[in-house]
Amino acid sequence: MKSFWKSLLTVGALAGVGYLGFKGYQRINEVMKISKSLPDYLFDLIGEKPKIDLNMKLKSISLAIGLSSEVYENLKINLDEQIKCYINDYYPNLAKLQVNITKYIKANQLDEDEDEDD
Repeated sequence: MKSFWKSLLTVGALAGVGYLGFKGYQRINEVMKISKSLPDYLFDLIGEKPKIDLNMKLKSISLAIGLSSEVYENLKINLDEQIKCYINDYYPNLAKLQVNITKYIKANQLDEDEDEDD
């Protein structure tokens, strides 16, 4: 009887670790997908493809969205709410996490090209 409980505990532990590994894989897979699809979604909303920096932590996701100064100043929609709705609709595993969104003005393309030439 002792070996039965030991084997049952071993199988239960392996199943638990496998479940946590599967959930981690799903979360990382969705982060990879959202990093590719979110710029296209935002392009449809604002007319410019922004630069997206995405960081995932254990219970939260941080998004940094780089916009040009013209688009940043003339933004008429609530971009934070649109992104949160997009995540809730298309990425349900990420919807459970806390989403932190920051917007910033990215450097001009001409400035970046001059730095590469030096």
